[in-house]
Amino acid sequence: MSNPVTSWIKGCMETYKDREEWMTERVSENSINAQKLSDERHGPFKPANAYQAEMRTRPNFRPSAAISSLAGSEMGDTKSFRAVRAYQNEFSKRRDEILTDIAKNG
Repeated sequence: MSNPVTSWIKGCMETYKDREEWMTERVSENSINAQKLSDERHGPFKPANAYQAEMRTRPNFRPSAAISSLAGSEMGDTKSFRAVRAYQNEFSKRRDEILTDIAKNG
């Protein structure tokens, strides 16, 4: 009679062939995954850096940049919250003008 614990342990152990097959499968999967990562980093869509802002989709407009004709006004305060607020107010006035013009003329 053999020990039931020993026979249970031997029954659950991997054979050398099973370990070699598992290692071959793991190496091939890692090779495929490495190529996928390389394709993602260098492919046409580059999703690896998708979190970074794409500046070409935005207009090159800095509302806080002052020009000499605005010196002394709220819009002339370079890179301040007051300048941005003044520009936003002007933009909203222009937007309202455009919307009323569309409402009148269709």
